Amino acid sequence: MKNVIAVFLLFAVSVMGSDLSGTWTGSFRAEGGDHDTPQMFLLKQDGSKVTGTGGPDSQEQYPIENGRIDGERLKFELTTGEWRFSYDLKQNGSDGLKGDLQLKTVNNSRNAKVSLRRLSGRNDSHVL
Repeated sequence: MKNVIAVFLLFAVSVMGSDLSGTWTGSFRAEGGDHDTPQMFLLKQDGSKVTGTGGPDSQEQYPIENGRIDGERLKFELTTGEWRFSYDLKQNGSDGLKGDLQLKTVNNSRNAKVSLRRLSGRNDSHVL
């Protein structure tokens, strides 16, 4: 029984990929936008659960909500004032994340493309 559990855990870790814990920086650009908006995330991964904070820089951070690894994707949300940010990212190489962002308020909705790179943290050779 212990061998079955060990094999299952090994398989689960390899499917989830590398540990995404660490500091990630980059930017997003809203569709139709003319400039990039900076992003900084402090992520902590525990299995398929992801927690931490995110925002435009180290001084302005908001708690990550509903953070999870879903197949090959990292999904999470942030709420800043009236805005709700919903991220859907996929690992791009060993130290990159790229994907989509949906920004919503009561009266407005926008889509954006996000690109992040790891500044520090755990760096495994597995791919998400």
